[in-house]
Order: sequence, then structure tokens, then C-alpha cells
Amino acid sequence: MFKKRLLLASRWIIMLIIYTGLWAYTLFQGDTASWFLTYFFTLILVLLFLSSIYPLKAWNVNRQFAKNTYHDGDLVDMHVTFTRKSRYPVGYLLFQQKLPLSFGKLNARQQLDYPLFKKKFTVTLDSFVGLRGIHSFPAIDLETSDAFGLLERSYQTSAEKSLTIYPSYFPDILEKIREATPENERNAAYWTLKKNTNLHSLREFSSGDRISLIDWKSSAKTDQLMTREFENSATSRLSVIFYGVSHPHFELSLRAAYSFIRKISEENGEIRVSILGDKTTNFSPSAGTNKLQDISIAFAELSPKDGVILQESLDSNLHDGEKILLFTPCIDTMLMQKVSRLTDSKQLQIITFESDQAIDTKALFLEPASLMSRWERENK
Repeated sequence: MFKKRLLLASRWIIMLIIYTGLWAYTLFQGDTASWFLTYFFTLILVLLFLSSIYPLKAWNVNRQFAKNTYHDGDLVDMHVTFTRKSRYPVGYLLFQQKLPLSFGKLNARQQLDYPLFKKKFTVTLDSFVGLRGIHSFPAIDLETSDAFGLLERSYQTSAEKSLTIYPSYFPDILEKIREATPENERNAAYWTLKKNTNLHSLREFSSGDRISLIDWKSSAKTDQLMTREFENSATSRLSVIFYGVSHPHFELSLRAAYSFIRKISEENGEIRVSILGDKTTNFSPSAGTNKLQDISIAFAELSPKDGVILQESLDSNLHDGEKILLFTPCIDTMLMQKVSRLTDSKQLQIITFESDQAIDTKALFLEPASLMSRWERENK
């Protein structure tokens, strides 16, 4: 800031020296052409002076986004509105919006406008692809000059702008999980999702069970009567855990967990939610838009963590006596050792994308392509 003021002062000193020399030449020469040149240069100096004293901070800058809610992969449009009280002529106004480093290597957005006598005008910056997270946009840099381009001035607004981009939402996540259910495994007690979107488990038929609860489709595939087990309300005693371990499929697993929790919550289901990553967040069973909003923000700002660090958090969230859905990017030996006591008693179902070949588990494996955003599919 000091260097810019020093540069502005030095230019004014140079202009005054030239102006003083011009007056000395005119008084010495005394002809009409010399006086005309002096008056013309005086007019230029007056315009330069008026341009230099007009404060750029007189502009009120307001930034708004085209939509209230953005999801991962959406195109983000920012509208910038400039307002002021006076109609002082401004030849041009160049402004630059730097993008947060959380968006990766994206070029800053620049725009040139000619306000002249306008008191208010709005411009739209070029769109950019949004990435999941909470992003803080730095202040806008303004730059202008006089009509002759001699005295350039710049100013940086003080306000920052925050934008929350939520994970991609897949409303058909229940169908995706149902399609991944290994219903063709003989004598397997497993979890499944039917078209009525009620979450339940299956077990072998025993005497005293109601005939209406028999799942005939699964029974035909397994050659054994299988009974649907709701236990009054499956979602009210269901616990969902997202295990945010560092892995290439971290984002896909996060989208699956977020979509499942949001879908169940939108249907007034009450589930316990545990989100494990660089931050550990727990939500008790309840319903309502406020809880869903808090969960969405927790997923938006989550970052992956090393599996060794997450082990302690996982231990404290594995409750006996609950039905647990564990969403994880991958399955490794260390994770299976932690959850083996629950998988053996069929209290826990793992939903993932990859597994070590040496591990034998009856997890549900989702297709990675089914949870890619539109932008990712187009640029794959």
C-alpha cells in the first residue's frame, strides 16, 4: 500500500515539474500557441486531480451466487453488484475475484466494465466447477485509472464470501444398494432394501413366524424359506457410520453415505449417524430439517484420515444391539478385525467399493460409476 501511494505521489511531482516548466516557457514565449497549450494542459491536470481524489472505497460490492444450494460437480455462477451514491464519471473498472485454493488450480476470474455515470450495475463472472467443501472467497481487487491512463489506482474490498458445497445427492441410493445385495447366495442372512424403501434383514423361517412376512422371491433363490425381520421399526434403531479413511474412493463412499442418510431422513426415518474423518461428529436418532442441515454441513467439511487414527473413533461407535450400516471406501484387514465380532452376529453390514482379495466378507459392493457426478462422467 505504501509503495502504491509513493508511486502516485512521484507521478504527481513529475506532472507538476512539467507544468511549472510549461508556464515558464509560456511566459517567456508569450504567443497564442503557448497559452493554448498551457490552458489545455491545465485542464488535463484538473481532470487528473479529480480522478485521483475519487475514492474506490465508495463502491459498495455485493457478491451473490446464482443458487442457494450447490452440490459437488455443479457449475457455480457468481454475480457481483456494484453500487455507489454519486454519479462521478469513472472510465473503467477492472475487478478480480481470486478463487480459494480449496478449488484446486483454477484461474482467478476477472471482469472489465465501464461504469461512467452508473450508480449501480451487476456483472456475472465466468462459471467454475464446484468441489465439495466450505470455501472462503477472498476480497475483490478493484483497479481503475484516469481518462488518460496516467494515474492508476487499486483498492481491495475487506469482506470475504463463504460458499458451502454439499456432496452429490443420489435419491436412488436405496435402489443401488438393493441391486448390490447378494440375494443369490444360498443360506445367507443378509440385509436388503425392497421397493417400499423399508430397510430390513432376512433370516431363516422358524415356526411361529407369520406367513405374510415370508420373502418368496428370496426363498425361491435360496431354496429355503426366508422371513423379513422388521423388529417394529428398522430405521429407528439403525446406526449409520461413515468410515472416512484415505482412499481414491473416499468421495464416492461419502456420497453414498450422505445420500442414504438424507433419503432416510427425508422419509422421516430416525437413525443414529456417526461421521468419522479428520473430525468425528455424532448425531443421535431424531428427525427434522435442522438435523439434516447439520449432517449435510458435517459431510461438506469432512476430510479423509489415516485408518490407524480412525480405529479408536470406530471402536467408540460400534454399539452392540444395534443394526449398523458401515460405509467405507475400502475394506482392509485392520478394519475387518475391528468389526468381525459384529459381522459374525449379523449386526453389521458393510457397504463399500473395494476389498483386499485375501479378505472373505459378505459386504455390499457398489459400482463406482453409479455415484459419479455428471461433470465427472463427462470428463472421465
